[in-house]
Amino acid sequence: MCITVELRTAVSPRDVKHYTTERLREEFLIQNLFVPGEIKLVYSHIDRIITGAAVPVKPLTLTAGDELRAEYFCQRRELGVINIGGSGTITVDGKVYRVGFKEAMYIGMGSKEIIFASDDGGKPAKYYLNSAPAHRTCPTVLIKPEGEP
Repeated sequence: MCITVELRTAVSPRDVKHYTTERLREEFLIQNLFVPGEIKLVYSHIDRIITGAAVPVKPLTLTAGDELRAEYFCQRRELGVINIGGSGTITVDGKVYRVGFKEAMYIGMGSKEIIFASDDGGKPAKYYLNSAPAHRTCPTVLIKPEGEP
């Protein structure tokens, strides 16, 4: 399994106004996020936000990695996920959620095992991820487009 984490340090607002377009893109633009068979994460020291993607050709497990200094990814974080690809599942601590195109999930702090999977590896789910530090536990929920039960 491949998990890639890119670290981005904070920048001074006074310095940013002197950046060239190339330097602004280097510091803030996230490219090539959706890679089949990988989880790619970008950790920004600005608000400690993590933006990422998981494109499971076969199941991918989200781990904390050394960068978070945690036993598991959501030990002190919450996670929002939107599927912009084929249908799939997200398994959170053994509970399987079916997540279709344009459906989302909120995964609360304290969730230990998170596994992303696709129904069809040839047309994989493309999970867009955003995570922030959390200060209390909220329930994990599947979010459907407006009007769907």
